[in-house]
Amino acid sequence: MVEIGCQLCEKIINIPNYVDTEKYEGRIVCQECKSVLYVKLVKGKVQKYQVLEDRCRVLTLLDLAERAEEAEKQRGKEETG
Repeated sequence: MVEIGCQLCEKIINIPNYVDTEKYEGRIVCQECKSVLYVKLVKGKVQKYQVLEDRCRVLTLLDLAERAEEAEKQRGKEETG
């Protein structure tokens, strides 16, 4: 069984059963962080590996934006109250 660790969140990616690990070249999505990865597998070994879409960073930015909005609301309540 081929195990690939996500370079972004460091979790092991479960390769779907339909992927022929003896010869596969294409995209795989990390189940943990939802980032899109490009992999090339030959005879059960990783030949190429590249992050195509870093969704960890997008989620982090969204979280930061939400926290900033909450902080602004809290400051507004403190100033008026």
